[in-house]
Amino acid sequence: MTHYAPEIAIPDVAETAIPAMSENRYLRATAIILLYFMQGIVAGLSLIAIPAWLAARGASPIEIGGFVGTAMLPWSLKLFNGLLMDRFTYRPMGRRRSWILVAQASMMLTLFGFAIAAPSASQIVLLAGFCFTLNLCAAFNDVAVDGMTVDLVPEEDRTTINGFMFGSQTLGISAAGFIAGQLLVDDKISTMAILFGIFVGIASLFISLLRERPGERLFPWTSGQPSAECTARQHAAWIPMLKGIFQSLLSPSTLLFLTGFGLATVTFSFSDAVAPTLAVQQLGWGSDDYSNYASAIGFLAAIAGATMPTLLVRWVGLRMTMSTLFLILVIAAIIAGATFENWESSTIFAAIFAVQYVASLFLSITLIVWAMRLCDPAIAASLFALFMAIPNLARSLMSGSLGWIVEGIGFAAAYYVVAAISFAALALCLLAKVGVEKPAPRAEN
Repeated sequence: MTHYAPEIAIPDVAETAIPAMSENRYLRATAIILLYFMQGIVAGLSLIAIPAWLAARGASPIEIGGFVGTAMLPWSLKLFNGLLMDRFTYRPMGRRRSWILVAQASMMLTLFGFAIAAPSASQIVLLAGFCFTLNLCAAFNDVAVDGMTVDLVPEEDRTTINGFMFGSQTLGISAAGFIAGQLLVDDKISTMAILFGIFVGIASLFISLLRERPGERLFPWTSGQPSAECTARQHAAWIPMLKGIFQSLLSPSTLLFLTGFGLATVTFSFSDAVAPTLAVQQLGWGSDDYSNYASAIGFLAAIAGATMPTLLVRWVGLRMTMSTLFLILVIAAIIAGATFENWESSTIFAAIFAVQYVASLFLSITLIVWAMRLCDPAIAASLFALFMAIPNLARSLMSGSLGWIVEGIGFAAAYYVVAAISFAALALCLLAKVGVEKPAPRAEN
């Protein structure tokens, strides 16, 4: 037994005052929801507010697509993040918690650096660099939170918590898009960054008071010891982790699922890279108009996403839910392409955007539920990170490519491309037997 000298041990008031997340589902859910909300802030800046601002300042679809693709690229590196977390951690503070706190602190410092640099709309490379760094912090946060969720949340609660996770992230996207949209109209980028930096700091302070499991350290300088679960699940070598990941990917159905999941992000890619230019430069919206509308739709989608996907999966099953959502996206894109030349107002665009955003969010939640079922808790951070890295990489690459497609063949044809890719994604997921096939056997360590 480890003994701590009374003269150097710092009293830990939170030891008995605040239950560990493993013991209290409400504190656990609150922490996960808040962490996902902060990830949404970064996404809201990168996907809504800044692209709309750039479009209002004359940036082309190619430039905006390049910005979005670069800013979101760290989300495709999640496997690397997951391997680091499954291999290394400060065990006395739990498997994921130390990584979460480092990611949050880095996000806050990057936002304050953003405020000091105050790049203009013409400095797209610098803007992309800051947003890349912010998303790198958010991606580390995301992998740690996902791994913690698989570690701590019982399987019967995962569909529900997954809905709340994405609902909270979407709320963060909406809030950041709305607030930043108002400030960027007057180019108040420093004020925007300081405001979000302060919020991240306050929220991170709350998160720092919650342990993963009882008996662990709250901070490195307080008393505590690693939990039995952390000691048993944390890997001490690279080979078992890589072997487990490789074995999990041997199934052809898993590979088909991941390919389909990647292509399923094409509608989000269109919204990220093309919708701001279409709304601002073609339909005459202001950058704040687009930010406000996208944020409002995101807000409504977040509220619905917290409950509706769970209810749909329970009522009609995961497979039917997935198929219906895919078909909605295909039909919406076809309607947009077929009517584009006759748009005399922005009504159809606004309606199509809303349908696509909500259906895409619901579809992502549904597919991630299936991905979670395939994860072995022993390598949850690495394996789930790989499952998420593939669609994120696809979304980043397609965001960069769609700008070139619009420049080459126009907006109407780009909608048809989105419809075709969405249909191909549905076919791949059906071939992968998503919602029917039992999860692959857990990999041996």
